[in-house]
Amino acid sequence: MMLVPNYLDRSPIHGIGIFARNSIARGTRVWEFTPGFDQVFSDEELATLNPLEREAVLFYCYVEQGLNRLVLCCDNARHFNYADAPNCGPGDHSVQGFVSALALRDIAAGEELTYSTDEDADADRKLHHTGSAG
Repeated sequence: MMLVPNYLDRSPIHGIGIFARNSIARGTRVWEFTPGFDQVFSDEELATLNPLEREAVLFYCYVEQGLNRLVLCCDNARHFNYADAPNCGPGDHSVQGFVSALALRDIAAGEELTYSTDEDADADRKLHHTGSAG
């Protein structure tokens, strides 16, 4: 769940992005996995979904490095876009093995929050997917 005020807007990177409502100081935890709010899917659970459900999950989820579990953020966090020089990255703690995200530098109000492709084991599929989602 996002831990800082944010909003959605058009992104110059890709479609819709998540933006900082207020300035965020370097080192601030911006997101952490929240059991019962954020949803986790195993490959087996994903296989039980119908094609439209599966497409939605794969479009919005990320795969936690080292856990091989899909995480569907149930708030605006699902709209993090990738950047070559991201302003958010792996955090200082984890919940059930899911690593939090923190501000890697000071972030200005109105700035898009971004993440590195290195932190999503599913990034390559998303960036090279040719279907309607991803």
